[in-house]
Amino acid sequence: MDPIAELSRLFLFRNWPREDLSQLLREGRFTNHRQGDVLFEAGESCDQLLVLEAGRVQLFRVAPDGRAIPLHLVNGPALIACAALFLDQCFPASARVVSREARLFRYPGDSFLKMLERRPDLSRRMIAALATRIGELADRLEAGLSQAARTRVARWLSEQPTSRQQDGKRVIVLSEPKKVIANTLSMTPETFSRELAHLRQEGIIEVHGRTIVLADPARLLEI
Repeated sequence: MDPIAELSRLFLFRNWPREDLSQLLREGRFTNHRQGDVLFEAGESCDQLLVLEAGRVQLFRVAPDGRAIPLHLVNGPALIACAALFLDQCFPASARVVSREARLFRYPGDSFLKMLERRPDLSRRMIAALATRIGELADRLEAGLSQAARTRVARWLSEQPTSRQQDGKRVIVLSEPKKVIANTLSMTPETFSRELAHLRQEGIIEVHGRTIVLADPARLLEI
């Protein structure tokens, strides 16, 4: 994909002029990461803007006994620890990739802040993008809390990318542990597994380890 087109798909830069996106790419870059990669550690200087294009990143702190204490799961597309950059602070927590793969856009923090100082029009565009994003997340949270667990699982399944089997049925391959998926759906892993079992018993899906076959996608959409 054209890097400028890829950059324009990120919510933060969606309404930026093409020439400004081109300028971002002169200093910024996309980076690919694998599950388990640590992006930064608590206490390190926050010297770059980090935009998660795709994947999931777990923010955590390490307890005195060495245990990693989960704090927040970031689902792409999203900003990662942007407050530390704007407040000129160190990272308050560590971050680790928990999805199979993740892709980020990185831009030098000092250059980004100076750009916003020079270009108040870009500052307004960014504020508008963040405000819109907050509204979208609030709507999603309200919808998620008001829906039954069964509905949330069915909706999530219907939104996942699929491939087609030889028999024509659509297949989803889970790229993350079920406990991570359950967390994104605001439910326990036990509830997520139970709802999958109910859908399987009703003949709507088939579950084979990390592979889920959509046996009756029409009924899934009706839930």
